[in-house]
Order: sequence, then structure tokens, then C-alpha cells
Amino acid sequence: MKKLQLITSLFLACFYLQVEGQVAEINIDSLILELGIRESSMASRDMAGWERPKKVTMLIAPKAESGFASKQWFLEVADGVNIEFVSGRAEVEKSIVDSDVYIGGCSDVITQSKTLDYIHIASAGIDRCGRIPGLKTSKLIATNNAKVHSETIAEHSIALVMALTRRLPMFHDLKTASDWSRGNAPNAPKAIALKGKTMLVLGLGGIGSQVAKRAHALEMRVIGTRNSSRTGPDYMGYIGLSDETNTLAKQADIVVNALPLTKTTEGIVDEAFFNNLKDGSYYISVGRGKTTDTNALIAALKSGKLSGAGLDVTDPEPLPKGHEIWTMPNVIITQHTAGKSDLTSRNAYMIIRENLRRYIQGEKLLNMVDLARGY
Repeated sequence: MKKLQLITSLFLACFYLQVEGQVAEINIDSLILELGIRESSMASRDMAGWERPKKVTMLIAPKAESGFASKQWFLEVADGVNIEFVSGRAEVEKSIVDSDVYIGGCSDVITQSKTLDYIHIASAGIDRCGRIPGLKTSKLIATNNAKVHSETIAEHSIALVMALTRRLPMFHDLKTASDWSRGNAPNAPKAIALKGKTMLVLGLGGIGSQVAKRAHALEMRVIGTRNSSRTGPDYMGYIGLSDETNTLAKQADIVVNALPLTKTTEGIVDEAFFNNLKDGSYYISVGRGKTTDTNALIAALKSGKLSGAGLDVTDPEPLPKGHEIWTMPNVIITQHTAGKSDLTSRNAYMIIRENLRRYIQGEKLLNMVDLARGY
């Protein structure tokens, strides 16, 4: 039990948002438009369970004593509502008992309150919420930080694509060995250009759409899948539904997996998917590790079906010491860090503050999620 509590506390700690650098502030309306964030169709005051809150439990580390992302900055939109800024599980447990609003990570502490009406999950994915007994069937109003990481993760995805296609891991090894052979060994990976190649983006949500936008700018042909519809930006070559995933794989030179984790996406990138890819293609995974069948991925890398893979997420995660993937020369691992940047931190703070303001005033919310569906 103590080990479980420690793991949970560490998990909660990872949601303390900290600005890691200086980045220009942006008007909230401009940010919403820039990231393509959706607002709810209904005002929160008209949603079942809404009442003007009396108390907010906020599991966030304010950036400074004053100014952007400070306690005072949040209090400016509180309109007199009490906000308790907490840190660590013990403080959360004490505060949340009689709170109406919780802002933080998915944790079983949420179920310890009988007064909660609204939760804002300070992450893009909410799959961990599904593991909390009773939360999926609760009547809580819920929002999350979807799309605040999308631009940064898209940049990271393109960086992984370029690192693999330009053979940067190989050149790093040659530099370490003081070797000027220029990668001309018979078994050395071959360089490819991105122009004219086809990228398949799995999951055209916030991250996937930003990846597609950047791939198009590199003069790639971009196709993708989404769960809801076939609509998307004009620069998309084709948008299919999720049941077309394996068929579209046949066209891909490069795949970027930005899927959320749900019952339908778990293990969707499997042996059949990899077998449908062109020989020598590349695979990037930046969504959730469990959407990829790890054994099938390893087999595809060994057989040459894949020339390389860039993995920000893995299954299992963390990837244990001694796991075969660690030593595979055609794999780059970035330990679930793709979303880290000064831009991400700024976006996260701004969306949290704006949703807090909107909920208190009973207005339409940003990034509504369905706890039962998992997104």
C-alpha cells in the first residue's frame, strides 16, 4: 500500500506545471484559434450538476509571486471563489473533501470528495482516469489540456523523422568512434529525402493535425485517420476512418502515431499493420505506447520492414532496463518528453486559467471530455 501511495504521489507531482523558459504571452482568444481548441456547445451553467463553486482545489505550482502564472494571476479570475493551492497527496486529500472544483492529474483522490462538480485534468490524455473505480460512470463535468502540447509534440515528431531519415544516430556513433567513413558501409542505413514521400498520420486530433501541417510544409503528401469524420484541412491528401488504418498503411513511407488510448485503439498498430507497410518505412509513436503492439514493432524492425522507429512512448512504460528495444540501433527513444517546452507550459497555464474563469461564470468550457469514452 505504501508503495502504491508513493507511486500515486509521484504521478501527481508530474502535473505541477512549471514554465521552463520565457515565451511571449498571447491573447487567449488567439491561442484558442491557433490551437483549434473547441468550446462546448452548451454553457456550463446549463449542464447537469453545475453550481457556482465555493472552493477550488488546484494541484499546480504557480510560477511566481506575481504576474503570469502566479497565484494572484489565477485569483484575478476567481471572482471571490476560494482557491486552495496544494502540493502532494496529503494536501490534496485534505483539501478536496469539500471542494467543488479540482484541477490536477487523474488520481483516486478525486473519488474522496462528495462535493465535486467539475474536474480539469492537467494533461492531454485521460486514459488513466478510466482506471479509477466509479469515475467513468460519474456525472462530473470534465475538461483537459488537449492540444496545449500539440505544437511542441509535432515539432518533436518531425525532429524524429528527420533524425532517422538523415541517419543522425549513425553519424553520432561514427563521431564517438572518430570514424570518417561517412556511413558508406554496405549495411549502413540509407538516407532519404522527405519531399514527395507519403506520411500517414494516425489520429488527426490536436497533435496529429499539427504534425500533418508541418509535413505538408515539407512538401510531403499527407494522409491520415480520425475517429469522427473524413473532414480536415485542404492540404490533406486523404482522410480515412479508423477502420481504414491497415489499408492506408500500404501507401505510407512514414507513419506518425498520435492516437489516444481507448478500448478501440489499444494494440491497433499490430503485425497486420506493419506487414502492410512498404519495405523500409519509418514509424514514429508520440501518442500512447499501448496503441502499438511492441512484439510486432520489434519484428518489423528486425525484418527490415521498418528502417527505423522514433519512440517517445512505449509499452511497457517506463521501458525497463534490459529491454530489447534499448539496444536496437535503428531506434530512437525520447522517454515521453515530446511535450516539454516553454510554449507548452504557457499554453497549459492559459487554458487552465480560462476554463476556471469560464466555469465560475457559467460560460462555455474548452476541451470538454467524456469520461466514459476516455477522450
